[in-house]
Amino acid sequence: MKKVSNRTVFVGTFHHAVDEKNRVAIPAKWRAAARGAQEFYVLPDPKNHLVVLPESAMTKMLDRADDISIGEYGRRDVLRLIAARAHATPCDKQGRITLTEELLRHAGIDDEAVLVGVLNKFEIWSRARLAENEQNATQNFAEAAKQLGL
Repeated sequence: MKKVSNRTVFVGTFHHAVDEKNRVAIPAKWRAAARGAQEFYVLPDPKNHLVVLPESAMTKMLDRADDISIGEYGRRDVLRLIAARAHATPCDKQGRITLTEELLRHAGIDDEAVLVGVLNKFEIWSRARLAENEQNATQNFAEAAKQLGL
């Protein structure tokens, strides 16, 4: 991860052990670029992995949530599903964050986690689920890239 135009960027793939206290290390170069990030927010993703947001990305998400009116039930339902299972975790002095048992089960992670940079956030996957997802994504790459304007 590095700073681009004062923005934090997460890139690359890293394999890290999950210790007996359910902690996983954030790569040093990602931590260095996220200076000042005291806390990370771990959210379950419907595709059975975890999304990790630094404080800056969570602030943007909160700003968008502020715009949801009381009558927007579908959007409120999504927020509730995400927030109820999310976990705020500080980054310790060794650069580790703690994952809850529920989040680890959701992602199918046991003793190894794969951290994947996704530009403004990063994801945590089990090795098997990431391999399966990458196979599917490769098959649909051309169409997805077109939709992204790449």
